[in-house]
Amino acid sequence: MAQPQDQTSSSLGHAAAIVGQAWIALPHEHRLLLQEVGASQWTVVEELLGTTIHKLLRSAGGTGLSFQARRDADRAIAVWLPTLRVVVLNTRHPTLAGLSAGAYAQALARTAWHEWGHALSMVRCTRDDVREGRRLLELSPTAVDNVVRGAGYRPHEYTHELVANIYAALVERKQHNGSGRPQWLHHEIYELVVRVTGWKD
Repeated sequence: MAQPQDQTSSSLGHAAAIVGQAWIALPHEHRLLLQEVGASQWTVVEELLGTTIHKLLRSAGGTGLSFQARRDADRAIAVWLPTLRVVVLNTRHPTLAGLSAGAYAQALARTAWHEWGHALSMVRCTRDDVREGRRLLELSPTAVDNVVRGAGYRPHEYTHELVANIYAALVERKQHNGSGRPQWLHHEIYELVVRVTGWKD
């Protein structure tokens, strides 16, 4: 059953506020970098992203997404669209279903941090960084390795997903006063994230 319009608007407004707070939590220098690369704007929706992205691209005069690309986007919780300079987040994604209010806010904020880290990686990683993706992933924490491989990413995507996951973890850790390189993070990966995202403690 469809939600009443006022309830839908309220839930979208709440989600947008969470993402807004996640943005404010980023260091000022990172927000400047994200503005430079075109990832400082965002929108929250309550539908599969394939449909949303297709509509956004078409409304901007583009060709939209192919059927397969729409299916791929439908599985995502968030996507950065560099051509439109916007991050789109699906607040009704299955991974967010059934969470408590606190867990929902944490998961949505972490998703936003992940996508912003991904955008920085896409723009600022070198070709050598991308080629090293498989080796770097083997150096990563087991949980991160499992997430990236389990999601079916291809080797040339490993570096970007690794940076995004670690960046989100570091931002979240900083909210709890964590600083420096975590003991669980290999120094080579930490140095990559620092160089690509401008991370500073």
